[in-house]
Amino acid sequence: MKIFQAYPTKKAGNEIIFRFENDESANKFMATYQLFKQTLVEIQVRDDREISAQQRKFIYALFRDISNWSGDMPEYIKQLFKMWFEEWRDVDEFSLRDAEKSVAAELITFMLDFVAEHDVPLKFKPLDALEPDDIKHWEYMSLINGFDVIDGSKPVELAHGEHAVGMGRDRDAISNVGNTVFSLSHAHHVELHRVGLPEFKSKYHINGVLVTSEILRELESRGRRFGTVRE
Repeated sequence: MKIFQAYPTKKAGNEIIFRFENDESANKFMATYQLFKQTLVEIQVRDDREISAQQRKFIYALFRDISNWSGDMPEYIKQLFKMWFEEWRDVDEFSLRDAEKSVAAELITFMLDFVAEHDVPLKFKPLDALEPDDIKHWEYMSLINGFDVIDGSKPVELAHGEHAVGMGRDRDAISNVGNTVFSLSHAHHVELHRVGLPEFKSKYHINGVLVTSEILRELESRGRRFGTVRE
């Protein structure tokens, strides 16, 4: 696959005009297009924002924590995860010095999935470095894997959000589909009730996980039930 760079300049209905850097680039594109008799061109939007200092710091902290957990050297962990990530994303080698910000965010989520699935202890709070869309995924992983969404600690309690179970109701007899829940340590669960849901969500930039029937089945397959939810 050959890659060309062009910039959208005008939209008219469902048609968009692209501008190439110069005539030579445009001519090369057309020559390639006609040579292979293509009828469809795949367009990828490039994120021109470079990796942030916070993202880079977070990634190297992950390398160190996984290194401490596995007993391997941090540099080995770095090269290993770069290789795994490149294979998973099907991309050529990239550098952490000038990676796109969106690619760095993908790498962080990729590594945090490994952390969640292998119960790797962390020395920092992932929420401090995640983008909003990645926070949503981290909340889901914390619920499914049973660790505190804020600091990764165990054990946890499943706390209800907007739709509380209420006192005196049989938690095993009701459906939690449509309820919002949080995976929290006892201390953070107590904090939620002490400060109230709006302040808690604002402080940690989390929204909870909306329970679906698929999530219930996944939790039950792991031996976890909503009957253990505390109010």
